[in-house]
Amino acid sequence: MSDMEEAIEALRLAANGKNELTANTYFRWQLNTQYPTVAEILMLFGSWQIALERAEIGQIRVVYTKSDIIEALRAAKAELEPFTSATYREWAQRHQAPSLTDIVHQFNSWQQALSEADILKERVQEMERRIIESLLEAQEALPTLTSQAYTKWAVGKNRPTVATIARRYGSWTNALEIIGIELPRKRWTEEEVLLVLGRARHETEHLTIASYQRFSEGQDVPSIGVITSLFGSWSNAIMVLMNQQDS
Repeated sequence: MSDMEEAIEALRLAANGKNELTANTYFRWQLNTQYPTVAEILMLFGSWQIALERAEIGQIRVVYTKSDIIEALRAAKAELEPFTSATYREWAQRHQAPSLTDIVHQFNSWQQALSEADILKERVQEMERRIIESLLEAQEALPTLTSQAYTKWAVGKNRPTVATIARRYGSWTNALEIIGIELPRKRWTEEEVLLVLGRARHETEHLTIASYQRFSEGQDVPSIGVITSLFGSWSNAIMVLMNQQDS
């Protein structure tokens, strides 16, 4: 006799012909026997209700096929926001649909049922859509899209968190790069720009805008626009550099 067969026999003996058997009643009955404990039965069947169904104890229940359950899950997903096991439980009670117990009985787990109903894939796609839309909207609203600025902007808006975005794309930076959002640029100080210009002057024969642009290729250095913004013009920046180096 297998463990399940022994458990089913024990449940039927404990029920003693009655059409109901609670876990507490079985617990008291089993104390003086060698039959499986409540804990062992739960490990075998996954839930007390499923164990009773296998032992054919209790009210006759509608037996749902996998197709029935998948149809119910998809219908619930279309109506519920958010769609979770908790919201589904309430929905199933209102619609006389398969219960969570029915689902676990057929699929072994809630997650497996969602997977076979293609809902997990849909949830991933929906989350990705929300992330993309949120980041693009935040980019429009914020002067600089950093993780800190996004966190403050997203408060109270029911948007994906920075942690959620990082889990989906590997990191915050990866998310911005994949979606095509330009990464926040470094804020250069005058002192830092002058150091770079000094290095460029040393490495080029004559420091001009054209030679600087060639020097800057593939390097993390300030752009011509940053330099002119800080010093007013390219010539002013070169003048300050020359004065600094001559002093």
